[in-house]
Amino acid sequence: MNKALYVFLIMLSLNLDCFTVSLTEGLVLKSSSNKRFSIIGLVFGLFHSIFFLAGYLLGDLSSSIIQTFDHWVAFFLLLVIGVHMIVEDIRSIKPEHAGFSKDPKMLIGVASAVSIDALAIGVVSYILIKQWILFTFIFFLLTFTISFTGLFVGSRFSFRFKKLRFTQTAGGIILLLIGFRILIDHLV
Repeated sequence: MNKALYVFLIMLSLNLDCFTVSLTEGLVLKSSSNKRFSIIGLVFGLFHSIFFLAGYLLGDLSSSIIQTFDHWVAFFLLLVIGVHMIVEDIRSIKPEHAGFSKDPKMLIGVASAVSIDALAIGVVSYILIKQWILFTFIFFLLTFTISFTGLFVGSRFSFRFKKLRFTQTAGGIILLLIGFRILIDHLV
């Protein structure tokens, strides 16, 4: 298989978590706007491309060093954010504050958590490709598009969930499940 195509497919698979998180956020947001979706997509795209670029630039280090702890970092960040979302939803009397995207710290935390694997992929990409500028840009565009699409699709289905009280709890549980899946995938 062409090495560039292989890297692209890896980038696409890394964005499945990003899509799931974006879809969940779209479901819990109480309002939908393309501007908000674009901002979230830009943040996710920026973090994915920065982590990828950092990994690429650290490519002279062994990828096994980064791979030994990337899953623990992603798991911990998703665990903390997921539990925070659940606790806030249970304590909340203002449901309009649902979701992680309204709090910049939580948005950055989620963007970091779903981007951790991009660091290791950047290291591996150092071995496979030399067009790091092009692939960093492609990773940004791909992540932005997938995040925006997830938010858009989630918001279109959210009308069915608007009256449910614990939609943010469901989002927190999904983040926890993603974190556990990342951890199990790396430990098994």
